[in-house]
Amino acid sequence: MPHAVVEILEGRGQALRVGEVANLFSVTPQHIYKMAARGTLPSLRIAGAIRFDPQELAKWLKAKENQMIRPETHRRQSVAA
Repeated sequence: MPHAVVEILEGRGQALRVGEVANLFSVTPQHIYKMAARGTLPSLRIAGAIRFDPQELAKWLKAKENQMIRPETHRRQSVAA
């Protein structure tokens, strides 16, 4: 799912509204409002309304995906007896 959403976001040119982001992420608008208020979702205010830059959301999703798919950093080393 994240790849398809990233592609949709990267193809958008205009700022998105809360409802549009909620539909893309399959969550409620209230959840999007909360994430924006906490600063966990990149957002901006235009004339008092919350809007989302689709390019920034795509970057945010890619970063979240990379956090989930980290390569193993510590490997066990076998000790020869």
